Amino acid sequence: MALYGYEDIFTQKYPAIKTMKDVSIEYAHIYTNDKISKEHELSLETLSKCREELDRNAQSFVLTVLVDDYSFPDPTFDYDTFTSWLTDKGFKPDIIFRESQLIPLCDEVLKKLKDDNLHEQLNDYIKSKKYPCSLFISAWYLLRLGRLRYPSFNEELYASRLINILPKSFKPFEDKAIEIISATEFAGAEKMIEYSFIEGRLIA
Repeated sequence: MALYGYEDIFTQKYPAIKTMKDVSIEYAHIYTNDKISKEHELSLETLSKCREELDRNAQSFVLTVLVDDYSFPDPTFDYDTFTSWLTDKGFKPDIIFRESQLIPLCDEVLKKLKDDNLHEQLNDYIKSKKYPCSLFISAWYLLRLGRLRYPSFNEELYASRLINILPKSFKPFEDKAIEIISATEFAGAEKMIEYSFIEGRLIA
């Protein structure tokens, strides 16, 4: 499990990815001002079934957790406690990534957009408010698929397909993220993204 700090993602040349996992699974999404809840228990139940199916099919996978420290930043969030809880439940993540780390990659997604109207729409939103959830999501998915790169995001963390276990209330933001990805030079990558939605409250 890795927990990364800020790095200049544009100062390094990246070698070609030699091997990729079959699947990257996201689960137990949490905000730093939130507590472990029934929503996270449901996420682990879904993950357990997903993992069993992948094992039966002899598919390799990597477990990923994204902590949202951007929407509602809370410096008191205890990453160690959260990681220990996941580990004790039998679902130790291979990586915990912070949403704020994705800001440079969000800028990179904007550079890759081919739709001028969408580019303007997103830029206007950033200037008037903040980086939108949908842009973070698109950057996160393109990173996990190896379309975007990040120092210290090790080669064994990339995968050919994504499965995201998320609350149903996230779906509008997910749909927008898929629209963004399909409007970039990475169009087609959205076909490698799958969902397993669970009950959960909206905080985005």
